[in-house]
Amino acid sequence: MDSIEAELKRLNINPDCCKGVVKKYWDNVAGAIAKRCCKQFARVKEALQQGWCTNPTGLFIKSCKENLKPIKALVDTTITEWFNWAYKNRIVIAMTGGHTAFTPDGVPVSLQEMMELYPMPQ
Repeated sequence: MDSIEAELKRLNINPDCCKGVVKKYWDNVAGAIAKRCCKQFARVKEALQQGWCTNPTGLFIKSCKENLKPIKALVDTTITEWFNWAYKNRIVIAMTGGHTAFTPDGVPVSLQEMMELYPMPQ
């Protein structure tokens, strides 16, 4: 737990707000803590680097609860296939940085959210 708290502090996440979530969703957080590659930490790091996260504590909590992976963990070909399909079906008009899609009316939405809202038919 000390290594988790240290990593949370390093990412400017309030560890006191996260203790209950970490305990409740331990299976989603515990992966590879020693190597500092827990996917929830990776998701927050990625979001901070790309500049689309204004609430790292909230993103970490959501990532733990929903077991979300970093966007980069998605296979690039899957993203490309989905985007091409969504573009042809006028669901999106553009994508930036592999993390944001734009709806036909120009509203930016996270790519992961769009892919969940509009799954590509198999």
